[in-house]
Amino acid sequence: MPGYESSPGIERVIEFAIEETRTLERAGFTGILLENEGDRPHALHVSDEYIENTAQLIKAVKAATALPVGFEILYDMVGTIRAGIDGRADFVRLDVFTDDTEVRWGIVRECTNEVADLRRRSPEFFPQIWADIHVKHGRNLSGRSLAESTRLAIDHRARALIVTGTVTGEPPTIADCQEMRRYANGVPLLVGSGFSAENASRLGVVCDGTVVASSVQVDGRFDLERCQRLVEAVIRRQEGAVCSH
Repeated sequence: MPGYESSPGIERVIEFAIEETRTLERAGFTGILLENEGDRPHALHVSDEYIENTAQLIKAVKAATALPVGFEILYDMVGTIRAGIDGRADFVRLDVFTDDTEVRWGIVRECTNEVADLRRRSPEFFPQIWADIHVKHGRNLSGRSLAESTRLAIDHRARALIVTGTVTGEPPTIADCQEMRRYANGVPLLVGSGFSAENASRLGVVCDGTVVASSVQVDGRFDLERCQRLVEAVIRRQEGAVCSH
């Protein structure tokens, strides 16, 4: 994004995002999640100008697709909500929501009060919250169990719950998925790391969907063949579940 030395400028960032969106559309994906993964080091608090640029990005991608568009700034959770409101995002992913978490870049504070305040101020444009529970690349500082954090996220109106392994590319354990589903009270459970065509039949039993990137990318770009293979694996899993039912 603009503000980083190697940024090509916001117009090229938008072009890149739309190009990637076209690949995901062709493959049969059902939603788009924009994240600033390339911005290193990740900032715990971004500037107002950064939020304006990201809102512009969200609006441009929404104008280019009929799919739901979500967004996250790593690791500014309040900034994510602000950009989501300004850009009219359909949902936001919050890596940290209910539990203080230590990441490589510092300590990211839980943000339930700030989120509630922003919801009160902009109820008509407030995006859905998709909340990670004990997210990858982070150390939970709250001392809460997976079940306790799951219940708390639901109490604070999370509309989807995301379960991950400990690092990028590592799937969550089946036990963690089952534990979260037990306390999810019907809120959709999404696998947020390590989901692939190879394990779709196994993980698909314990989740309602997935957020994917690295398993379907080649050199940082979404690969159409890999994306299609993943979608086909998910469809086979769904058809199998219907038949067995």
